[in-house]
Amino acid sequence: MFALRRTLLLVVVAMASRAGAAELSLHDQCAETAKGLRASVGASRHVIVRPPFVISGNLTRAELDNWHARTLAPATKAMLASYFDRAPDRPITVLLYDNAEDYEREAKRLFGDEDLSVYGYYKPNRRTLVMNIATGGGTLVHELTHALIDFDFPDVPDWFNEGLASLHEQCRFREDGSGIDGLKNWRLPALQQAIRDGQLRSLESLIHDNDFRGRRMGLNYAQARYFCMYLQHLGLLETYYQEFRTNRADDPLGALAVRAVFPDQSWAELDQAYQKWVLELKPE
Repeated sequence: MFALRRTLLLVVVAMASRAGAAELSLHDQCAETAKGLRASVGASRHVIVRPPFVISGNLTRAELDNWHARTLAPATKAMLASYFDRAPDRPITVLLYDNAEDYEREAKRLFGDEDLSVYGYYKPNRRTLVMNIATGGGTLVHELTHALIDFDFPDVPDWFNEGLASLHEQCRFREDGSGIDGLKNWRLPALQQAIRDGQLRSLESLIHDNDFRGRRMGLNYAQARYFCMYLQHLGLLETYYQEFRTNRADDPLGALAVRAVFPDQSWAELDQAYQKWVLELKPE
């Protein structure tokens, strides 16, 4: 019995040691990323390390800390509680600028990027968010969604990646820490008008057609966002995500997962119910 207890103790100690090493590894990676970032952004810029985040920009240290404490950390916690099983195990760099001029200049100087979104963007190859934070925190949570889903579901298709990220542009973190909820936002009126004009494509087309970033991109964002919100309204969004991620090898677009969570509705019936719900929403 003593030998068995000793063996179990050694196993527990070994597991704890591995967990500690993994945590230290992330800290070490963030420290190395911060070292390189300081060399890139210059001595006049603050760089703070809050694993998995390495945060810099043209803000004061207190302002950077505030964006971490009030947005990055709670949003990450909420999304991990709602959807994602795999937490980041590599650094995510976040660059925050409080005016368009610095944002555009630094994006070009650091990465050669031009023709930017006025709000901000995510560079997946560098795991870096570059933000004009003067436009507010909504886009920061949008782009953070992309960074986090990269760890949990790296081959997620555009329609759901952007739909879920857009859902978080206007959101609230649940007070009990159990997750995140998207709220109505500025994308709603155009979506409602497209429905009234008979110009909205079917959900089946949105999911199956490889043209999300085509000429109807703005409307595609709105349709995907509010489909995610419709799933949320029905209490199905987290179930849908888990179904989709689990079976992605056989269902890379998520269409079978839609059928799984709406087993009693055809695509046409789902469109009808979804569009009816969208039209009943009142813009803020």
